[in-house]
Amino acid sequence: MTTRQQMVVAVFDERAQAEQAVNALQNAGINPEQIRFAGQGTSSGGILDKIKSVFTGQETGTIYNDLVDMGVPQDDASYYQREYEVGHSIVAVPAAGRMQEVTDILARYGGYGANRRFAQTTDTTSTASTGVRETGTEGVQETATEGEQRVRRREEQLRAQKQPVETGEARLRKDVVSEQQSMDVPVTHEEVYVERRPGSGQPTDQPIGEGETYRVPVRDEQVSVEKQAVEREEVGMGKRPVEETKRVSDTVRREEARVERTGDANVRGSDAEDISDQTTP
Repeated sequence: MTTRQQMVVAVFDERAQAEQAVNALQNAGINPEQIRFAGQGTSSGGILDKIKSVFTGQETGTIYNDLVDMGVPQDDASYYQREYEVGHSIVAVPAAGRMQEVTDILARYGGYGANRRFAQTTDTTSTASTGVRETGTEGVQETATEGEQRVRRREEQLRAQKQPVETGEARLRKDVVSEQQSMDVPVTHEEVYVERRPGSGQPTDQPIGEGETYRVPVRDEQVSVEKQAVEREEVGMGKRPVEETKRVSDTVRREEARVERTGDANVRGSDAEDISDQTTP
């Protein structure tokens, strides 16, 4: 990818790759208004149609001129012009302060820059950034400072994603259960009693006779049972979120710097592992 004045330009063989890269840039917080795109072929109505085109015209040479106006070197701009003419897509992003992040995102989805055209002729290629040269070994850059070399170390980091998954179901319904119940009911019944009391002893005019009968009716209270449905209680069911912490783990890799010494080479001010080779070259 070409970088100049904090502008990153990348070529994509497929329009779908460019769309994935643009989507990742926006997810990383890059303002869609800053992203520029140019590509041929049928539009899919996707995210690429919602961003501004980096090229406003259709005539040959427009891509070249626009890129040069953005600060891209003329040789690189010619390369991108040719890539566009053969049907490839071009994405350009002003990456002030986030150049490495933007470059990594574009490369992740297949983006490449003008330095690819040198790959078959030399192991050392120049990018468009001022004073930076990339060697044929990935991740190694040699700056314009004489004798200084830099190694970028990368590492993998865990990122957790959450999605709801149905793990069960609870249902609330009613069943009819029969049971035997008893209750005590106070009732009243009548009884006949007979009492003997002494007479007055006074003479009476009533003759003594037979056949005199007295009737006393006796009543009881009878109990009848009725059943009536009443509301006893209310049972409610619902769901609420309960937050808990789950520990996830996986194996991640990282790159470590190794300093290899051959012969009598003094290395100072480095926390990288020192590997010495004392054999005479």
